[in-house]
Amino acid sequence: MKPKRRDEHRRSNAEMSAQTKAKILMAGIESLAELGYAGTTISEIAERVGLTRAALLYHFESKNALMVAVMNALYDEMASRFAAAAPAFLAPRERLLAVLDTMGNHASSTNQMALIELLLAARRDPGFRDEVALTVARREAVFDSAWGSLIESFPTAPRLEVLRDLTVAALRGVTIGRSLGGDDPRFDSQFAELRRLFVEATSE
Repeated sequence: MKPKRRDEHRRSNAEMSAQTKAKILMAGIESLAELGYAGTTISEIAERVGLTRAALLYHFESKNALMVAVMNALYDEMASRFAAAAPAFLAPRERLLAVLDTMGNHASSTNQMALIELLLAARRDPGFRDEVALTVARREAVFDSAWGSLIESFPTAPRLEVLRDLTVAALRGVTIGRSLGGDDPRFDSQFAELRRLFVEATSE
């Protein structure tokens, strides 16, 4: 019976550790969106979770290690969001527009603000850039491949590729603007115009 108790104890500890890590990652995302990368410190996140700094460092040995984990969690959430929005049973045009609408909604999310903060930090901080370069390249390659599969049946695929790049750039600008406290009411009409271009391109 003792081995069984030890197994249950180990399982309980592992579950508690996983729950704590999930809370730390969520606190990191919220802090990035609210305070930016510079304001997101180990002490700030520990306080949000109700841990000591030392207890947090038990789970993540440094800020960089935590931020890499946060970045992976954000990419995982984004992939799940797009997969749910565009199930395989939808027609190609419906799937593409569903992904586009999801991109538009995601631009205003806390998660997207946090991811933009991390991507900007990687440009400014050589040490952090080195840590996340492979993660960013691998994750973006997955999204590029998924997009390629989404548009391959359309004769206007090259145009749709350009429109995708334009939309990503525009939505990242919207995210940055909103993170600075702005909420331009023109965004909805601008996004509607981008969507109209996709509708037009998928109708040719």
